[in-house]
Amino acid sequence: MVESSVTDRPVPLAQPERRRPGHRGRIGIIQPAPGVMLEYEWPAHLPDEVLFPMARIRMTGATAADYDRIAGQAPDYAQDLASAGADVIGYACSVGSLHAGVEAERRLVADLARASRKPVVSIADSSMRALARLTARRIAILTPYGEETNALVASYAGEAGFQVAALWPTPVGIVTVGDLSAAEIAGIAIDALRRTKDAEALWIPCTAIRTLDAIDAIEQATGRPVVSGSQSLLWGALRAIGIDDRLPRAGRLLSLSIS
Repeated sequence: MVESSVTDRPVPLAQPERRRPGHRGRIGIIQPAPGVMLEYEWPAHLPDEVLFPMARIRMTGATAADYDRIAGQAPDYAQDLASAGADVIGYACSVGSLHAGVEAERRLVADLARASRKPVVSIADSSMRALARLTARRIAILTPYGEETNALVASYAGEAGFQVAALWPTPVGIVTVGDLSAAEIAGIAIDALRRTKDAEALWIPCTAIRTLDAIDAIEQATGRPVVSGSQSLLWGALRAIGIDDRLPRAGRLLSLSIS
């Protein structure tokens, strides 16, 4: 016996049902395999109904050749994310987006845009746009990197038109910096800014550092704006797809429009 079709009558739920997941937008993230901090930090600050599907590129080293290799693979991942419904592509590798300089990064962004047919933001470029939006030109930088990588970071900032007042290391390196709490990061950053009187802003490029919950405290204690890699990528990606929400508790930047 063939039964008649089941009813499609809606049943009231205890909580109001949300619309289609990600109906406001989807940020497709390309990230080297070790990184997890975006997944930890973003959900608490992301606007409702915005998703960030993620593609991971296997990375076994941190040499220029390694960064070039993942950049060469990234267009395929961008295309996959676009096929999965991403409205914008975010390249979430800080050093990978800046190590070869401004022009190389522009070529990478263009390659990703061509492959995905979507707008593309990278950490380095979105950070520079964020600092400019905050009218900062002389900056302090805080990183967990070694001397060679720090030189690349400072060189990129200089090439992008910024003066580097000081570059401060975190007390631990890239492998364990994610273990530091937001409160510890805030204390380190506040001390760095107090020691750099002439810096107009602080840039924390590394996404392995827990920054989104620390930025408000740093800004309130020092009176100066802070831009981090994860924060600027979120800001740039949201604005690229027309989401202009002002997000509380994540710094001055996320209270500003992109224009």
